[in-house]
Amino acid sequence: MAQDRRFMWRALELARRGQPYVAPNPMVGAVVVLEDLVVGEGFHEAFGSAHAEVNALKNAGERARNATLYVTLEPCCEQYEGKKTPPCVPGIIQSGIKRVVIATQDPNAHVGGKGVAMLTEAGIKVEVGECNEEAVELNAAYFAHTQRGRPLVTAKWAMTMDGKIATRTGDARWISGEQARKEVHYDRGCTGAIIIGVGTVKRDNPLLTARGDVGRQPLRVVVDTGANLPLDCNLVKSAEDAPVFVYAAEDAPEERLAALEKAGVYLILLQKRGKHLRWIEILHDLGERGVISTIIEGGGSIFASAFRERAIDRIKIFIAPKIFGGESATTPVEGPGVPNVEKAITFDHVKTRTLGPDVVIEGRVVYPQDTGPSPSGHWTGYTGQ
Repeated sequence: MAQDRRFMWRALELARRGQPYVAPNPMVGAVVVLEDLVVGEGFHEAFGSAHAEVNALKNAGERARNATLYVTLEPCCEQYEGKKTPPCVPGIIQSGIKRVVIATQDPNAHVGGKGVAMLTEAGIKVEVGECNEEAVELNAAYFAHTQRGRPLVTAKWAMTMDGKIATRTGDARWISGEQARKEVHYDRGCTGAIIIGVGTVKRDNPLLTARGDVGRQPLRVVVDTGANLPLDCNLVKSAEDAPVFVYAAEDAPEERLAALEKAGVYLILLQKRGKHLRWIEILHDLGERGVISTIIEGGGSIFASAFRERAIDRIKIFIAPKIFGGESATTPVEGPGVPNVEKAITFDHVKTRTLGPDVVIEGRVVYPQDTGPSPSGHWTGYTGQ
């Protein structure tokens, strides 16, 4: 019904307000409607705080009786280890709600279908699927982490109109405009971890913090097989103020590992596969630590390896109205590249918009079919998946 869609859109709008603060929980919004009038609203505001349904029912009070509850994700129904708040289904039943419209079911094994079953058994009419696609997209990171045990991975870079992320001398400040840089910091505040390679540290010496009025500070991650991170870089010097994780090889020089550990860096040692670490092992380690979303911020070699291992799920590219030129100027994705057009990595659900003087392109990654399944959560065009 058109009315159901309208109220669910409002619930989705409310859910987005929790984006910087709720992870690793999903974003959830709820609306209580009685006789086509909104009588209560709520959203999950922060990790560990009351859920959207609780806030909406509290806001509605006695007006919740015989009303319809619109909620963007299946209500939780069990208390289990690690859960911060009581389950929502008992409160919904006690409130007198007569109908619940759910956008999508929760993939969590403690919920998945059980919340719907409990509500139905209590005599409440339950309908699932209104704005399902929008609800799944809203919580793509939560779904990735719950279903695959690893974060949703977005590759982000800023480049010129001729596809350069730095000049031939390595200068990259600033390619994009002020509005784009502000959005980058907001994105950092909404993600669990920022990942770069040691080459980017040596070239740009970043802090990788989220600056401005944003959510939480992301985990700062460096992929550094040989433990070559400079001890005088900004990341190491600020390691005691905010965590810095370095993924290095088990056979990296012991003196380098000892120096980094002494400086306050968290070292995670992995076995090399050939000359490099495997992305899937890095991502699953982050997933086990509760990180549900990550942004890779470069440079060209780390993007190449991540695409090669099919670790990237989404892209976000800022294109500035500039041209650098130069054969030796840096491009976003280095490495050997694909041999022919048929093997190109492509994208779907592509969206473009302007942001100040820049153009922003976002999309979901589609890997070529003939190279088999991948760690990526987007399987378009694959058989048997």
